[in-house]
Amino acid sequence: MDCPARVDGWHTARVREIGRVELPASGARALVWVDRELYDVAAGWTHHPLDGSPPRRRYIGCGPGFDTALVAPAGDLVALLCGTGTKGLLFDSGGALVREVNRSYYHADAYRYPLALFTLPDGRTGVVHCPEDYNRLEIEDARTGQRLTATGTREPQDFFHSRLAVSPSGRYLLSAGWLWHPWGCLVVFDLHAALEQPQTLDTVDGDLFGMRGLVQGEISGACFIGDDVVVSTSAEPNEPDGPDDLAPNMLARWSMSQRRFLWRHQLSQTAGDLRPIGNSVVSLDRHPRLYDADTGRVQAQWPDLDTGQADSSIVWSKGFSGPARVAVDHTGRRFAVTDGERIVVVHLGSPPLGSTSAAFACRTGRSD
Repeated sequence: MDCPARVDGWHTARVREIGRVELPASGARALVWVDRELYDVAAGWTHHPLDGSPPRRRYIGCGPGFDTALVAPAGDLVALLCGTGTKGLLFDSGGALVREVNRSYYHADAYRYPLALFTLPDGRTGVVHCPEDYNRLEIEDARTGQRLTATGTREPQDFFHSRLAVSPSGRYLLSAGWLWHPWGCLVVFDLHAALEQPQTLDTVDGDLFGMRGLVQGEISGACFIGDDVVVSTSAEPNEPDGPDDLAPNMLARWSMSQRRFLWRHQLSQTAGDLRPIGNSVVSLDRHPRLYDADTGRVQAQWPDLDTGQADSSIVWSKGFSGPARVAVDHTGRRFAVTDGERIVVVHLGSPPLGSTSAAFACRTGRSD
């Protein structure tokens, strides 16, 4: 039987776990999917076959500070980062080092490294990061380091950029960072405009999301679904500024084209960091929970998979949590989670119509 959810006129079928693979992996900490294969980049590009074959290491492992990895949309480059350090490494898809990158040391030990790989309008892989100042975003050719935002006078406003993400179109950049209190905030920029006028990356008051006037609640996490932004708020008390503002522990989808929230949901717990997977969003605080991107309704959750505390860009010594533990395979509709001792790969899909498991999922589904 089908299990539809309806919010604001959309209908969706429930997506759930349809299978999993569990692998022993002592010390695992920086997982990525490259060409549909799973690697621990920090552990010398150790390949973890899903058929149970022994893992194979290509190179000598990196230092213990390297705990976060991400792959470019084109699959040609992989970034390995010291999540709460100042050093990053860019590799090609075969594991060969391309170049090193750095960020400002200022409070680097407190919050997640700001870096994202994306596809430039001319097809090259680009990197956006903060190589010199914590509040100054730069766009570069990821391979060569050619600075594409080097022209003009830059006077960036005070904002700690973190948890950068680029929309699948390559058009928009989000930064789920923080301001001094500290207080988690979200800003969104037009990367195409920034390539023409780099100064557009310097203002957080006039960003495309309207951070100052749109959401008074503290931002806990954010990601793109298409060009839209899905955002979660923290449990920190706040006074919503009107009926359209977001209260604590909410999940909402903001339409960039319509300039409004398509849906908003009050949750019983903080969603935290967010990652897109297909037409769903997986939240990463404490354990993974899967939400339908069209409705905001919960589709599945995995209390047995520990992802640690992941509700802020500020993590201090708890950087091995949330996005540092999870790797999403967008082409295979699956994600991998590690706690440093094992890797669990969860395969997602829609149960067959009329199946007992689908009926059970309908009966036990929750609204958050």
